[in-house]
Amino acid sequence: MVEENSVKRRLPAKEKEIGSIQPEFDVRLRLMGTVIDSSPNSVVIDDGTGKVEIFLEKEPSVNQGQLVKVITRIIPTIGGFECRGEALQDMNGFDIDLYKKAKEIANR
Repeated sequence: MVEENSVKRRLPAKEKEIGSIQPEFDVRLRLMGTVIDSSPNSVVIDDGTGKVEIFLEKEPSVNQGQLVKVITRIIPTIGGFECRGEALQDMNGFDIDLYKKAKEIANR
């Protein structure tokens, strides 16, 4: 009998806007937004559709007003959801307006 190596893979992180997060369906997401606040274990970002606090294991080295992309796990709670960050990327120099125009064209 041949044993199979069971490899557990992470779910892909879907790109989504904060305002459209559905904790009953969303598990792992990519969020992009501007840092509006940070603390030793979390960062609050705003993408224009909403704000969310993302809890991180390491202290984030971000500044207020900085554009970041975060891969996060969505944890449903009684009152909504909690975000547990897995990775945070500085998007310095990224042209967000051009990106939004390209997304709009691709969605047509």
